[in-house]
Amino acid sequence: MAGNRIIHTFRTEILLLLLSLFIVSAAKAQGFPENPPIPVKVEVRNTRFLNFGSFTTGVSGGTVTVDQHGMRSATGDVFLLNLGSPSISALFDVTANPGTLITITIPSNFKLQGDGGNGGEIELEINSNLISPGQYFISTAIPPMTNEVEVGGTLHIGNEAQNPAGYYSGTFSLIFNYE
Repeated sequence: MAGNRIIHTFRTEILLLLLSLFIVSAAKAQGFPENPPIPVKVEVRNTRFLNFGSFTTGVSGGTVTVDQHGMRSATGDVFLLNLGSPSISALFDVTANPGTLITITIPSNFKLQGDGGNGGEIELEINSNLISPGQYFISTAIPPMTNEVEVGGTLHIGNEAQNPAGYYSGTFSLIFNYE
């Protein structure tokens, strides 16, 4: 009779072991209910335009740069003037869910056309190091608050024959990708 008890106890332990494995497996398979994904919606609004202010060129030309904070500098034979409107960076308001990864893509350089048919054309370069908070950032503002993105640029200016005096204007595009 003792032998029967040992077999019976052994079978009970196997049964308990199988039962506990089934409960653990069922709990893992069921898991915790996941929250539905938050819809990712990103809106970008241009709220301030990029402005390089007034300047004049000498014989050989050069560059004018407005950084992401609106500070202006020149290289080469370009002289900054304190006339007219001040230099200022472009400002974009980005509305996105907190935690959304935003990547800004700059398609290429852009051309600004001179006014009045003077034939002038100036190249505008938007460089990733002139973007604040950076070319890649994670949204932290809770809508309707926005993430501010300030963008500067560099004008590549030829000599006076290539870029006659006048008012130059144009547009540039940025692509805001999100994950």
